[in-house]
Amino acid sequence: VLGITPFKNKNFSWNMQFNVNRMWNEVISLPGNVPEFYISDTWLFGNTRGGLVKGGPTTSITSNGYQRNINGDILINPTNGLPIVDPNFTVQGDRNPNFTIGFNNQFRYKNWSFNFLWDYRNGGDIYNGTDNFMVQRGRSTSTDDRKTPIVVKGVLNDGLQNTANPTRNTIVILPYFLQDYYTTMPPAAFIEKNVDWLRLRDMTLSYTFGNKVLAKVKAIKNLGAFVTVNDLVLITNYTGADPAVNGNTAGTRGVGASGFDFGNIANPVSWNFGIRASF
Repeated sequence: VLGITPFKNKNFSWNMQFNVNRMWNEVISLPGNVPEFYISDTWLFGNTRGGLVKGGPTTSITSNGYQRNINGDILINPTNGLPIVDPNFTVQGDRNPNFTIGFNNQFRYKNWSFNFLWDYRNGGDIYNGTDNFMVQRGRSTSTDDRKTPIVVKGVLNDGLQNTANPTRNTIVILPYFLQDYYTTMPPAAFIEKNVDWLRLRDMTLSYTFGNKVLAKVKAIKNLGAFVTVNDLVLITNYTGADPAVNGNTAGTRGVGASGFDFGNIANPVSWNFGIRASF
């Protein structure tokens, strides 16, 4: 945390506060008969959950993904051109951001005060379960091009997939007539990587009444009025409604369900008006 006062005199002052946060962690051990410990409250839709494995972070996302060769290429079924799904739960993402920054500014001019807080988050993965649900029902905008022929990028699972010259997939499919392309998509395909956001958390304008006003009401020692607006600005690369998601309530035990989007709506813009008084 760092506080700076760039300017200050009798009538005007400007204060800034910065805070930077970076967290990291690792699961050191699990019981020998427990290959994965997971939070059941995060396993709501799709085979995705807040799972922990030895050597991984406590904020990992485990789910089904695509089968891949030793080079990381997706394996393609040579009979239909569809990618092959791995039925095993493996670590597919990490909800923990790289770092977060808070930047607060406060300006004071005589009896007026104006302050605003910017919140920046860098990195961290989010499971967009909302889009997963909508894709499987043909409601997502990502299925609008279902009549466009495509070739899934990957290599054929033809016995040469782990050789020096695997067979590149050239099979053309039309998702409009092959709905398995959408319905068999593993949840890992809906984990959005490295989600950033910059949001204006709150902005407040306040006024403190002077002694002339207070002299008229002797029972009041201090009196002020304020207006606050929250979540006025959000800039993000997340395709869902709002990256500040939690798939469950704050009562979820363990490391919680942050980073799981199960039909979450965006934080609304809210306005608060009030009067502060001390007697």
